[in-house]
Amino acid sequence: MHRLIQLLKRYRHYRQYQKLLKYRKYSRYGADFRSIARIKEYIKDRIYLIVLRVFYIFPIKKNRVMFMSFEAGKYACNPRRISEYLAKNYPDDVEIIWAFKGADNFRWLADWGVSKTVEYGTFSFYRYALSSRVFVYNMRIPAMIPFRKKQTTIGTGHGGGAYKKLLLDNPSIRTSDQKIQELSASHTDILVSSCKYYTKYVVRGAFAHKGECLECGMPRNDELVNNHDNKTAAYIRKYYNIPADNKIILYAPTYRKGKRNETTDYNLDVRGIVEAAKERFGGEWTILYRMHYFIKKRLPADTKRQHIIDVTDYGDMQDLLLAADILITDYSSSVWDYSLLKRPCFLYTTDLDEYLETQGFYVDVRDWPFPLAKNNAALVDNIAHFDEEQYLKDVHKHHTDLGSFDNGNATETISKRILQECQK
Repeated sequence: MHRLIQLLKRYRHYRQYQKLLKYRKYSRYGADFRSIARIKEYIKDRIYLIVLRVFYIFPIKKNRVMFMSFEAGKYACNPRRISEYLAKNYPDDVEIIWAFKGADNFRWLADWGVSKTVEYGTFSFYRYALSSRVFVYNMRIPAMIPFRKKQTTIGTGHGGGAYKKLLLDNPSIRTSDQKIQELSASHTDILVSSCKYYTKYVVRGAFAHKGECLECGMPRNDELVNNHDNKTAAYIRKYYNIPADNKIILYAPTYRKGKRNETTDYNLDVRGIVEAAKERFGGEWTILYRMHYFIKKRLPADTKRQHIIDVTDYGDMQDLLLAADILITDYSSSVWDYSLLKRPCFLYTTDLDEYLETQGFYVDVRDWPFPLAKNNAALVDNIAHFDEEQYLKDVHKHHTDLGSFDNGNATETISKRILQECQK
């Protein structure tokens, strides 16, 4: 009873804060208010699972495939690659539907083989979601959709390898988040895996998935494995007005929940790393700075004088990885993707001790093949004294140890599986 009274008090304060701050994002209110909001979300999902069954009046269309990427926020990642492969190779065999928040901004996809774009959360969204033979997503599947037995849901994930602990394995996960994840997991038929460690620790552990696991690699990594041309790199340079001869350093730190919400929190020695890159690799360098999409802050205006370009709003991370000559990150799974290019990758981990204690890893970060630095001086030194021969040996061993499935054919494999499901 005491616990219930405390929750009711917190809920009252939460409502007061909503009015005061004009319904700003609840993450500002602290852990208690986030918990209340997640509990509300779980209850709402349970109600929707019953109410949305009304859409069963619409029959399942066998050749209809619906896609959603990053919670309906982007046209990117693994769903994008599968969608484009199907549109190019089987235009008459599938009806491709995409769901977006702000669908009007994606009408141009009609020229890319997309049959229809729908606004997430609307009547049309639920109608198409519950009448599609296959539903493809890359983050947590909407827990409130009561998918039917004759539908197939495929989760592609949006990160390779097995690095920082996720979801149910996160030591700080709340009970409300755990309930929502378990509810979402019950809606998923197939999950895609990039390596044996990902299957073991993420698919079966963090995602609590008990169904089929398609061990074929990530579709978005096919273009990294099969890197036959440099058209994407040329496009990125043109898009951001970078001189054709300039080399690119991509800095892309991961997200810390409730921490490091300002770009200045990362304190990167731009001048030092550029000089080190010139010393070790030669040429002129431009830095692309990409914050996690959860972080809405942007770089200060004066950074333009330091040859830094903010690419946070660019739609697809893989394009930036293809363009980059060096990647600097911390605990992001982008290291797995980038390592497939066999290009230099460096870890800049100023909060490593805290992260080890509060988050943790499946594979100790100190055993990753990427040179690790806990401060700017060490990062600059790692760049200046980069040993390419040893690095390539370490990357190869890393892929072998984790049991990589990325062989450049993931898109084709998953697309054929989708076609098989549509023919049932």
